Amino acid sequence: MRISRVSISILLLALIPIQAGSRDAQAMWDSRCEECHGDPARFASKYLWNIEGQLQGQHHIDNLSLFMRNHYIPDHEIEAIHNMLLGQANSPLRFEAECGGCHGDAKEFVEKSIWVRGSGITGLESGMDVSEFLPTHQELRSEDVAFYQKLFARIAGKPIP
Repeated sequence: MRISRVSISILLLALIPIQAGSRDAQAMWDSRCEECHGDPARFASKYLWNIEGQLQGQHHIDNLSLFMRNHYIPDHEIEAIHNMLLGQANSPLRFEAECGGCHGDAKEFVEKSIWVRGSGITGLESGMDVSEFLPTHQELRSEDVAFYQKLFARIAGKPIP
């Protein structure tokens, strides 16, 4: 009986890191950061910069991970949250680099060309759902389509999940 209790205890202890490591960055953010900092995409686009693949902010510019470590985020969650924020920082600059030649400024483009309602995003000119149109536009991959849908919704002030 004692051996089975010890075995169960060891098994439970072994599973704790697996469960913590399997949580996605959004869930980590929601449980640790959201109360003070709100939506991560909005926070990243307003306060963080992706400079040559390095995430920088107003605090600890050279080492934002150090700041995160000292700001209530456990070591095993820093990398996931850092990578999520890195992907969302400066997102209008990605639009400018990849799309600006034809479509101009991201904010102006969204204001003139995109209608965001609930979780739907529609191109005003085509009348098509953006998720259906973008895969046919400039050979965008599914991850690019998801990125631009979120970017357009964020710029419109209606972030989608």
